[in-house]
Amino acid sequence: VIPYFERWLKLFPDVNALAAAEEADVLHAWQGLGYYSRARNLLKGARAVVNDQGGKVPAEIEALRALPGVGPYTAGAIASIAHNRAEPIVDGNVIRVLSRLYALPGDPTKAAPKRRLWELAEALVPHAAPGDFNQGLMELGATRCTPRKPACGSCPLAKECAALAQNEVERFPETPPRAKTTNVHMLAAVIERDGKLLLGKLSETAPRWSGMWQFPNAELTPGESSETSLKATSKRQTALDVEVRGLVGVVRHSVTRYRITLDAYRCEPRGGAAKPGGDFCELAWMTPEETTKVALPKAHAQIARTLRDG
Repeated sequence: VIPYFERWLKLFPDVNALAAAEEADVLHAWQGLGYYSRARNLLKGARAVVNDQGGKVPAEIEALRALPGVGPYTAGAIASIAHNRAEPIVDGNVIRVLSRLYALPGDPTKAAPKRRLWELAEALVPHAAPGDFNQGLMELGATRCTPRKPACGSCPLAKECAALAQNEVERFPETPPRAKTTNVHMLAAVIERDGKLLLGKLSETAPRWSGMWQFPNAELTPGESSETSLKATSKRQTALDVEVRGLVGVVRHSVTRYRITLDAYRCEPRGGAAKPGGDFCELAWMTPEETTKVALPKAHAQIARTLRDG
């Protein structure tokens, strides 16, 4: 993610630059990282800092928690690392370290075990260099106390580790098994007219990727042909009748527990004016090169790249 970070800082070198940015530009800069709600919350948080905090990121934990998108972990990280406040942090790495160090029973995502982890982290964080301590704890989980085959032999906490003493290191933390993956077959309509592609902008009420652009698309209903589905999807989302011409490409990607296969088909409109429908609030005809200037979900960006590359 380092190239993304470096590009982000070039575009938004300080909180004022980010606060002044348009959401579309922020989403475009974030493209490829996923979890786009984080980009929106960064923008909302920057605007809150500029408008309500005089452009200074607060040091007090309560003020940090009041910022959009800032939860206990982020607030603790900012307070301890940026402001040298003795505030705890608990992320996935810290959960693993503390769960093993104390052989803590219970699912750490549940209320009581989670509360116990925060209590322990708060008791451990020192007043001297709390940011260094917190970063060291996270680094320990990332490099030594790993989920599988932890390097206990080189761990500085090995002598104090209750899980190691019980020879049950990989038992902790007692996280529940992951939900089974679900395979989803999607179809995208690449509607082309006079060298331009039709894309839709997702409304604020869209269940995912609101404010971003994508090709008309829908899940393929079992038993329905690709051609029938594409025609119905195009009509519903763009008001256009289309003829399906051929496969552009296949993109495979994952969103949480879903394993998605997205088949993109070139479609030719049969006349008429395009009007947004479904989750689209706006439609636009773009050249393949123009698609690089707007924010697209990764799979749709890959389709656009295939079209640009010819």
